[in-house]
Order: sequence, then structure tokens, then C-alpha cells
Amino acid sequence: MKANLFVPKVKLLPLRIPSGWEVSYNSLTEMDPSQQKTDDENVWFNFTEDLLQVKHTKFGILLDVGWYPERDPDGYYGLELIKNYDWSNPLVSVDTKDIQDLAERIESLLWQSGTGYYN
Repeated sequence: MKANLFVPKVKLLPLRIPSGWEVSYNSLTEMDPSQQKTDDENVWFNFTEDLLQVKHTKFGILLDVGWYPERDPDGYYGLELIKNYDWSNPLVSVDTKDIQDLAERIESLLWQSGTGYYN
């Protein structure tokens, strides 16, 4: 018996994640929010507060990405770099609507943090 395999039409955003990082969850897609119709609820359903979370246990660093407000076409990506789960005092906090800017910042922060930059 063959199982039906669901393959989403939306692809995950390609990211270069250096060694030492563990992906907790990833639903960050390559959809450009500026190219989406504001009234298409099916599209905005993908823009949630829990898009990407990766952690580096050796350095106690966590990188978290979400869309705020959730499912809102007027929203933005929020990226935070957290040390020792201190959410009140992020090392880095970035807001952007640009998916390519977000990808570049994620990759840069993962590389920097993974080298011990924030220790």
C-alpha cells in the first residue's frame, strides 16, 4: 500500500547553519511578504510567531525568529538572539520586512555566535 506524501508548495528558506547549532523548529519559508496579497488568508497563515528557533548549547545561545503580529500583512519579522534564556535582555533584536535581509542576518549571527563572539 502506498502512502500519500504531502509535499508543501512553499519551500523553506535555504539557510547555511554552521556546525554546533541544533534546530528546535523551522517553518520559515522563502515567501516574500511584500509579494503576497494582503487578503489571502491561506498565505498569511504561514506567518506565525514561531518560525525558526536554533540553539547552540555550548555557548547557551538561542536564535528565535517570528512574524509579529502573527498573520498580519502589516507585520514584520522579529529576530532575537538570546543568551542563557534571558528573554528580557536579548543580545540582538532586529525587526525587518525583507526576507533576504533576514536570511543574511540569521546566517551572520549564527556564524558570529558559534565562534564564541558573545561569550
